[in-house]
This record gives sequence, structure tokens and C-alpha cells, in this order.
Amino acid sequence: MKLKDRVAVVTGGGRGIGQAIAEAMAKEGAKLVLIDKELEKTMLVVKGIEKAGGEATQLQVDIGNGKEAKKAAEDIAKKFGRVDILVNNAGISTIEDFLEGNEARWNKMINVNLKGLMMLCQAVLPGMVKQQYGKIVNIASGVAFSAAARMQVVYSATKGGVVAFTRSLAAEVAKYHINVNSICPGLVVTPTTDSGRKAFPDYFKNLEENIPWGRSGLPADIANVAIFLSSEESEYITGQNILVDGGLAGV
Repeated sequence: MKLKDRVAVVTGGGRGIGQAIAEAMAKEGAKLVLIDKELEKTMLVVKGIEKAGGEATQLQVDIGNGKEAKKAAEDIAKKFGRVDILVNNAGISTIEDFLEGNEARWNKMINVNLKGLMMLCQAVLPGMVKQQYGKIVNIASGVAFSAAARMQVVYSATKGGVVAFTRSLAAEVAKYHINVNSICPGLVVTPTTDSGRKAFPDYFKNLEENIPWGRSGLPADIANVAIFLSSEESEYITGQNILVDGGLAGV
């Protein structure tokens, strides 16, 4: 098992990509802590992991709230003694004309997608520094690099921030043997994108038709990369961003 006995924290672990990453990590022997606002859905994922013989627990946390994020990290450290892996997956998005956007929605997106991610990193890093080991995997997005980000201007800005933050943080903490990398998914089949597809069918149809690989991504496609970046196989990889988009960014 690639992650045997590692303590792994996954935000947004109640569905979609976060769920897939959590379940894959559990199969690799990690002890999971799932953080999500939607406690009921997260509890179902935890029960599924336990039924399969894995170990998992959940915390109901608003990642966009800095105090809650910090307390969550402290509670996890008290219960498990350490955090070995942090996967910052939680995020929100909107599809809207930039001219019709409003500050309240932008602030919420920035708080969850970027600020909350930064707060959790800051909260777990002292422990990782002490143990001279840690793996941080940030889930950004392919829209940070693609013109397809029209109608997702602020979302793409937050994800571009995640990519830049990842590179800078990786350089700062490499001396402590802490790896920090990011994954940029393209169009992935999740409950969130399913909702968007129903509301904006033409927008999503155009995106999917332009994927060179010929299909949308699956949560498992992202989970596979997250496992690699969280394992010893990626020991010499840090400050990198991996696009997992079927070639869409190159179009």
C-alpha cells in the first residue's frame, strides 16, 4: 500500500473529486479525515470507506472561515498526532457574465477557493515542519490556463492564485522535505458540473467537443494523480502543476 498509516486530510470529501480521492487513498492504507460543509453526504462516504475496511472520520467545516479552518487542523492533530497529507479540494464556482457578477459572490469564491486553502496549509505546516515530512496537493483548475474560462473569470482568477501559491509555498518549505504540488483538472463529470451542464448546455457541449481525448474526465482520473503526488514515488517532485484535462489546454 502506497499510503499505509499516513494521516490524510481531504477537503470537499463528500462528493465528486474529493470523494474519489478519499476512497482511493483509503484503499492505499491512509487514515482519512474528510472536511466538508455537507455533513450528511460526507458521513455516507465515511461509512463506505469503513465498510470496505478503511479508516475515516469527518469534520463539518466552512473552509472559507479562517478560524474554522485553523481549529479543524488543530483538532485533527490532537486526534491523530500528525497530518501527513493535505488535499485541498474544496471549491465553489459560478458561470456568469463578469459584468453581472457581484462582490458578495466573488468574496465567497475567493474565501473558499484561495483563502481557505491557504489557511489550512498554514495550520498543518508547523506539524509537517516538525516531522520533516508532508505532502500538500492543491486542486486548481484547467481554466487557470485556458481561454475557455470565459464566463468563469473570477473562478479562474482564484485557481490561478492556487497555482502561483503552490509554486511559491513549495520553494519555501522544500528544505523541510514537504512536497507541495497542484493538479489542474479539465472538464470532469461531477455533481457540480452536471448542474452547470443542465443550466448551460451549449457552453458545456462546446467544451466537451474540444477535448482531444474525446471524453470528459472522471473523478478517478484526478484521484490517480493525487495518489501519486501523495506517495513516496513523487519524493523529488515539488512546485509543479499537473494538467489532467485530456489535452484541452493545448487546444
